[in-house]
Amino acid sequence: MKINGKDIRINRETARISEMDRVYCSLVEEILTEGVETKNRTGINTISIAGWNYKFNVGKEFPVAETKDVKVMNCTSEIQWIHQVQSNEVKWLQDRGNNTWDLWVVDEDGIYRTYEQGANSLDEPDKIVQVRDVKGNLMTDKYNKPLMAKSSMIIKDENNNEKYATIKTATFFGKEYAGTIGEAYGYITKLYQRPQYVENTIKNNSTDRRMNIVLWQDAHLEKAVLPSCVWSSEYKVTPDGKLHSYIHQRSADVPLGLPFNITQYAIELSKYAKASGLEVGTMSWSIMDAHIYVNQLDGIKKQLKRYKYMSEYVDIIQNSSDEEVEILYNKQVDFFDKLHKRATVLLLEDINQLPMSKRVKILQNIDYELAKSYEEAFEMKVSFEHILTREEPVLELASHNSVFEYSTDYVSKTDPYTKENPIGNREIVLKKYTPTPFIRMPIAQ
Repeated sequence: MKINGKDIRINRETARISEMDRVYCSLVEEILTEGVETKNRTGINTISIAGWNYKFNVGKEFPVAETKDVKVMNCTSEIQWIHQVQSNEVKWLQDRGNNTWDLWVVDEDGIYRTYEQGANSLDEPDKIVQVRDVKGNLMTDKYNKPLMAKSSMIIKDENNNEKYATIKTATFFGKEYAGTIGEAYGYITKLYQRPQYVENTIKNNSTDRRMNIVLWQDAHLEKAVLPSCVWSSEYKVTPDGKLHSYIHQRSADVPLGLPFNITQYAIELSKYAKASGLEVGTMSWSIMDAHIYVNQLDGIKKQLKRYKYMSEYVDIIQNSSDEEVEILYNKQVDFFDKLHKRATVLLLEDINQLPMSKRVKILQNIDYELAKSYEEAFEMKVSFEHILTREEPVLELASHNSVFEYSTDYVSKTDPYTKENPIGNREIVLKKYTPTPFIRMPIAQ
């Protein structure tokens, strides 16, 4: 059969839901069903549950979500930044096209600012707030007048005009922390050298029970812009020559951060195993507060619906003939094409150049029901295509004697190489990763 002009053969062994997506979407459903709405420091409520854990068999199946596009280039450069480069300077990430930490960087004047988000982000561009020290005390200048701060972040409004974001809080860390996230993450690994200890112990004292890296250090919490969410990782070598890890996360932004975190620590486990001549074993994951921000509900429900479509198509493919599958797929494509033509006529432009989210947003103002049907037909089509064409993702690592020898050079995100290896690092290669389209999730600062 043909999919998007290419001949494909139905492979019923790979036409399945990955372990990562099955487990992850089960957690999402649990939060949506049993979670409680809770207030928190960001001002955006969460739906949360207390306590979750799962053991991934990383050596058998590499965990990376396929129900959306996980930016594996960013999650890999971040874990290298923390554990290998051992830096808290955000520019290192920015130089590699990774803007994950931009909202948590201390400004040049030594002040860390937080901002109103969503509908309130541009309410008061001229607002000023009193600066506090890291202990929460209000600060004054040398004349005993309140020390005030204004916004330093420019964003665009709905008309594409640049304005200052509405400042919410200002905390003085000190100019020596400018450009960093304070005494957190890479600062801690550099200070305590625990990744070096773990690697040396794996190689030379493999029965040791103290192979842990702890990023939660009480002496540095005040000077951490964001205390580590994934704060503990432990390692164990079993007599069968396998390396296992146990990761604990105090707080998990499930839609945005969790898929990112699981994949990056699976890479880290694999690197330690490779450098030590061991096989990759299991990665146990535990979370205390697993949550979904209320402004992420639309996005996460779309991802969950995509997962359910995939599950239905797996059942169809496993229980139908090739001919029956092809007929059903072609009907789905024809239905989507009809809606696509109607949408194109209404929008009076070539919408093929626009991402689906943009098409739907524009179309909703003209014909809401068509926009809804068009988006759903698209989701069904890409879910069907994914199951029909998916392969098992494989992580391949260069041979090094130490995790610290891995290259930290990344190709540009626009380089054709990233189509073959979305990680973009020539020594850390993820092959056969075919995700479904990216789903944007709001960030809570």
